[in-house]
Amino acid sequence: MYADVWAWEGGFRKTNKHIGIDKWQIPIELRCLLDDARFWHENKTYPPDEMAVRFKHRIVSIHCFPNGNGRHSRLMADIIIEKI
Repeated sequence: MYADVWAWEGGFRKTNKHIGIDKWQIPIELRCLLDDARFWHENKTYPPDEMAVRFKHRIVSIHCFPNGNGRHSRLMADIIIEKI
Protein backbone atom coordinates (compact mmCIF):
# COMPACT_ATOMS: atom_id res chain seq x y z
CA MET A 1 0.00 0.00 0.00
CA TYR A 2 2.80 2.45 0.81
CA ALA A 3 5.97 0.82 -0.56
CA ASP A 4 6.37 3.00 -3.64
CA VAL A 5 5.21 6.19 -1.94
CA TRP A 6 7.08 6.63 1.34
CA ALA A 7 10.41 5.19 2.43
CA TRP A 8 9.28 5.02 6.08
CA GLU A 9 6.15 2.99 5.35
CA GLY A 10 5.03 0.62 8.05
CA GLY A 11 6.96 2.23 10.90
CA PHE A 12 5.29 3.99 13.80
CA ARG A 13 5.76 7.73 13.99
CA LYS A 14 8.75 8.88 16.00
CA THR A 15 7.52 12.37 16.89
CA ASN A 16 4.49 13.71 18.69
CA LYS A 17 1.83 15.46 16.64
CA HIS A 18 -0.96 17.85 17.54
CA ILE A 19 -3.33 14.90 17.04
CA GLY A 20 -3.00 11.38 18.35
CA ILE A 21 -1.48 10.00 21.50
CA ASP A 22 2.13 10.36 22.67
CA LYS A 23 4.50 8.43 20.42
CA TRP A 24 5.59 6.06 23.21
CA GLN A 25 1.97 4.97 23.81
CA ILE A 26 1.34 3.80 20.23
CA PRO A 27 2.20 0.09 20.72
CA ILE A 28 0.31 -0.05 24.03
CA GLU A 29 -2.86 1.57 22.69
CA LEU A 30 -2.73 -0.47 19.51
CA ARG A 31 -2.56 -3.68 21.56
CA CYS A 32 -5.53 -2.48 23.65
CA LEU A 33 -7.52 -1.74 20.51
CA LEU A 34 -6.77 -5.17 19.03
CA ASP A 35 -7.73 -6.86 22.30
CA ASP A 36 -10.96 -4.84 22.44
CA ALA A 37 -11.78 -5.72 18.81
CA ARG A 38 -11.25 -9.41 19.50
CA PHE A 39 -13.55 -9.16 22.53
CA TRP A 40 -16.21 -7.30 20.51
CA HIS A 41 -16.11 -9.99 17.83
CA GLU A 42 -16.06 -13.02 20.14
CA ASN A 43 -18.86 -11.67 22.34
CA LYS A 44 -20.90 -10.07 19.55
CA THR A 45 -20.81 -6.80 21.47
CA TYR A 46 -21.60 -4.72 18.36
CA PRO A 47 -22.99 -5.47 14.93
CA PRO A 48 -20.23 -5.79 12.28
CA ASP A 49 -20.72 -2.33 10.79
CA GLU A 50 -20.56 -0.64 14.19
CA MET A 51 -17.50 -2.67 15.15
CA ALA A 52 -15.73 -1.54 11.96
CA VAL A 53 -16.60 2.11 12.60
CA ARG A 54 -15.45 1.92 16.22
CA PHE A 55 -12.19 0.27 15.16
CA LYS A 56 -11.62 2.90 12.46
CA HIS A 57 -12.24 5.74 14.88
CA ARG A 58 -9.93 4.34 17.54
CA ILE A 59 -7.05 3.50 15.21
CA VAL A 60 -7.11 6.89 13.52
CA SER A 61 -7.22 8.50 16.99
CA ILE A 62 -4.06 6.62 17.94
CA HIS A 63 -2.44 8.10 14.82
CA CYS A 64 0.18 5.35 14.41
CA PHE A 65 1.99 6.72 11.37
CA PRO A 66 3.47 10.07 10.30
CA ASN A 67 1.06 10.10 7.34
CA GLY A 68 -1.64 7.90 5.81
CA ASN A 69 -3.59 7.24 9.01
CA GLY A 70 -6.97 7.95 7.43
CA ARG A 71 -6.28 5.67 4.47
CA HIS A 72 -5.01 2.95 6.79
CA SER A 73 -8.05 3.20 9.06
CA ARG A 74 -10.47 3.01 6.10
CA LEU A 75 -8.64 -0.03 4.74
CA MET A 76 -8.82 -1.74 8.14
CA ALA A 77 -12.57 -1.01 8.43
CA ASP A 78 -13.12 -2.46 4.95
CA ILE A 79 -11.18 -5.59 5.88
CA ILE A 80 -13.17 -6.01 9.10
CA ILE A 81 -16.48 -5.76 7.22
CA GLU A 82 -15.31 -8.16 4.54
CA LYS A 83 -14.02 -10.78 6.99
CA ILE A 84 -16.98 -10.66 9.37
